Amino acid sequence: MAIALDAELAVIGAGPAGATAALFAARLGHPVVVLERARFPRDKPCGEGLLPIGRALLEELGLEARAVAAGAPPFRGIQFGLVGTAPTVVPFPAPPYGGAGLGVRRVDFDALLAEALKAHPLIEFRQETSVLAVETAPGRTPSVRSTAGELRSRWVAVADGLRSGIRHRLGWTVGPRPPHRYGVVSHWRVDGPPDPWVRITIDRGLEVYESPVAAGQRLVALLCSHDRMREFAGRLEAHYPEIVLSLRPELRSAEPSGTVTAVGPFRYRARTVASDGVFLVGDAAGFTDPISGEGLASGMRQARALAHAIGEPLAERNYRRAHRRLTRDPRRVAELLVYFSRSPSRVERGLRGLGHAPNALTHLLGANFGYWGLSRVSPREWVALLSGW
Repeated sequence: MAIALDAELAVIGAGPAGATAALFAARLGHPVVVLERARFPRDKPCGEGLLPIGRALLEELGLEARAVAAGAPPFRGIQFGLVGTAPTVVPFPAPPYGGAGLGVRRVDFDALLAEALKAHPLIEFRQETSVLAVETAPGRTPSVRSTAGELRSRWVAVADGLRSGIRHRLGWTVGPRPPHRYGVVSHWRVDGPPDPWVRITIDRGLEVYESPVAAGQRLVALLCSHDRMREFAGRLEAHYPEIVLSLRPELRSAEPSGTVTAVGPFRYRARTVASDGVFLVGDAAGFTDPISGEGLASGMRQARALAHAIGEPLAERNYRRAHRRLTRDPRRVAELLVYFSRSPSRVERGLRGLGHAPNALTHLLGANFGYWGLSRVSPREWVALLSGW
């Protein structure tokens, strides 16, 4: 006897990955139920930089103009360097590949996506609903047990974040793997027009990551090694601005605003991203490090791939292949950037090498965005980055 389904797709988590998975699936005609334990809008630590490829996906959903109208500022690329040195400027690849990214304050971005979920006729958005378990078996329809009761759907997308409880209960979690890295995140009020650059300033075992997120607001995150994170023990709120201003004295005219939040460790992986009708999307599917800034865009790309996979035969296999294709090169780029960040001498050597191969980082960024493969980085450029010559 056929089992009555509540939806074709159940999505657990209504953050950017989960919300865009639901929206892309509904655009293809699939009825969707979204289960979210919080009530939106709610804030959450996040890199808050939407890279150009993610901005294009937001436009595909018809939401990019609304984000810009709400005040999301554009940024043109990355400036990075060592403390006290002039930064190296790396613009994003030009159109037709790229263009500008968007700074998206997470609480505003989630609210925009939540409104789109509520407005779509094929989506039922259940907030303040915690998922207790996802039960699967080969050849059987998945069952989702929540505080609102049991739900059956043909497929389940798990998008509950870096420390995914559902992934852990399924036995799919791998990690976190050392060396451990953490983030300390807050916002600063700034005067004047938004700075159109993401800025990364590198110190020993720590980087300051800055991004415009709204008029008069700038995200300032510290990405730390395990050793540097120990400095914050018992004094997170006090030590955070001390470190920021010691490495970025240019922010002395700005003012910290909001709470200071610690996140991590990073570097989670999953044993599989799809099996028995269950799919992992976004950070729940594995995360390397926020240093490359591609987390939001990566989750949205995976969400779009999921929506297309569930409409095809062999959905799990097709999604696993798509996920591998979408994440392989960005993961390698993130690992490479973390390798450099561990040692200021490596950074200095790499910056010196850019004088001999000025397009190397643009080619790496394009691979990170999925515009082309790492093969675009020539042997000469690899030698320059790694040796300084």
